[in-house]
This record gives sequence, structure tokens and C-alpha cells, in this order.
Amino acid sequence: MLNTAIYLLLYLHAIIETFEALESICPGISGKDTILYGVEVKFYSARLKVNNNLETEINNIYAIGDGAGITRGLLQASISGVIAAKDILAKVKE
Repeated sequence: MLNTAIYLLLYLHAIIETFEALESICPGISGKDTILYGVEVKFYSARLKVNNNLETEINNIYAIGDGAGITRGLLQASISGVIAAKDILAKVKE
């Protein structure tokens, strides 16, 4: 339990240091109304195997959207949904 408390204090100290550093770059960012800022982290190395229509090796399961690890932006993520939808519609029409 003590180790957990120590780690928590270290994390909180690091967060405070981060706010102080951000304040020196962007004055006002560490205001009284600031709740918390988070960093978005994406890992592109854990990529699923998909075909040209973004279908995975499991039939009728598609890897689309911003969190799938395939696209690198919101526009590409949006278009990945269109690509998958067109493939699904083509399968339904068969």
C-alpha cells in the first residue's frame, strides 16, 4: 500500500511539473479552471492483417476508424468506414 501511495505522489508531482512547464510556454494553460490535459498516444505497429476492403482474417469483421491502428488521421479514419460499408453492401447484394 505504501508503494502505491509513493507512486501516486510521484505521478502527481510529475503532473504539477508538466503544468508548470506548459505555463511557461502557453501562459494561462494552468489556470484555476484547468482540470487535466491528456496526451493522445497511438501505436501503429500493432496492425491487424486486413484485405483491400479493411476486412480482417475473420469474415465480416472490419478494422476501421481512428483506433484500428491502420489510419493516421480522422479523414482517413472516416473514409475507412465508407470503404467497409461499400464492401458490406456489395456482400448483401450478392
